[in-house]
Amino acid sequence: MHRHGFSVAIALAASIAFASTTMNAYGQVSGQRTFAKASVEPATDYANGSTIFLLTPVKAPFPSKANPVATAPLYLPLYPMSSTVVAGELNCQPTNCDHANVLPFPDPGFYGALAGNNAACADFNGGQPCALVKGHDHLVGKASTHGDFNVAWTVYPVIFTHKAFGDGMINVRIRTLTQLMAERDSGDVVIAPQLVTFNCSITSAQTYALGTPVVIPFP
Repeated sequence: MHRHGFSVAIALAASIAFASTTMNAYGQVSGQRTFAKASVEPATDYANGSTIFLLTPVKAPFPSKANPVATAPLYLPLYPMSSTVVAGELNCQPTNCDHANVLPFPDPGFYGALAGNNAACADFNGGQPCALVKGHDHLVGKASTHGDFNVAWTVYPVIFTHKAFGDGMINVRIRTLTQLMAERDSGDVVIAPQLVTFNCSITSAQTYALGTPVVIPFP
């Protein structure tokens, strides 16, 4: 996914709706890697919460021009800095992936609020006000576990609500589609309107292991 186009897309959806790669003790991985002429990043199979890997060709059309009926959803929970979820367990952090490095709108008192002249907002949100995030996950379906799968993925940001900050749900990592929908129904998260569609495919852990970690200079 491309950083600037993706950030602009999140900002548009938000207005409508409201360092290096690490591995932890559980074998979960965090961070994007480059391999040959492709980008590989971890994702979460929303059927069972397991880690899988997505490969995006560097020269793939962005955004994808796929017919909407030939796309599948990718849910992107964005965790606030105050969450106790361990950053190294998230699929991406601001320092190791080239997209969704900040929340591209301010949320005073909850996610937080930074002025547009803040270095993070200037670098990752086109000089518009923003908020910091701890990181994010990519929840996707996989054909072998009966999920909604396609090569073209439509991104839906998942934003924690004020209720989630109050009842502690910001501290619970969302790993399955069942969990995500339950939190949506309880008012703990909002699934923002679709942002952008991009092409990628599921690849092996071996491909990811061969890649070079992406390191993002974060102010």
